Amino acid sequence: MNSKIILIGIFILSLNLSIYANTYYQHKVSQFQQLSKQANKNIVMIGDSITDRGLWSELTNRNNIINRGISGDTTSGVLNRLNNLNLNLQQAFIMIGINDLLRGQSIEYIFDNYKKIIIKLKDIGIKPVIQSTLYIRSNTKTINQKVEKLNNLLCEYAKRNKIQFIDLNIKLAPNNILLEKYSLDGLHLNGKGYIEWSKILQNNL
Repeated sequence: MNSKIILIGIFILSLNLSIYANTYYQHKVSQFQQLSKQANKNIVMIGDSITDRGLWSELTNRNNIINRGISGDTTSGVLNRLNNLNLNLQQAFIMIGINDLLRGQSIEYIFDNYKKIIIKLKDIGIKPVIQSTLYIRSNTKTINQKVEKLNNLLCEYAKRNKIQFIDLNIKLAPNNILLEKYSLDGLHLNGKGYIEWSKILQNNL
């Protein structure tokens, strides 16, 4: 069996536990709480492991950007921790949803949580920027079909509400499947993938 498919399978099995019971999630949130008083940052990256693994200050060559990604996180997990964001943030780049899909959550549930995240960010004075959920590289089309439906909903919502939407898949997954050159396991990004992502962001920061 293809080793990349095995890695994805192991990752999906690891998602069975609630995100709130995950000690990594708890430790990261507690760290964010301690750092939330810092007021010298104005851009935040919010998401799951794909965001978490990015060295954003170095990738963007900026010292005003912070990483608030958590490996394994979901839309409900993000919604739960928005009160721990730093003071004076002005802009939030969000990419979340793939773990919800891998857990079997409905697109409607994910989209509803996503809207709540956007509304909450606006309420606390932070401009949200929606980044498309990345397609994965797998032999099954089921997840990627759901990713496409979710992204279509997010794009339409962004247009209706005058929110910026950035389609990362145009470069990273142009045929609705994550390009092999950007990932070692078919789900997470490698160095080349992050460089490509950061190039897209540089035009929107």
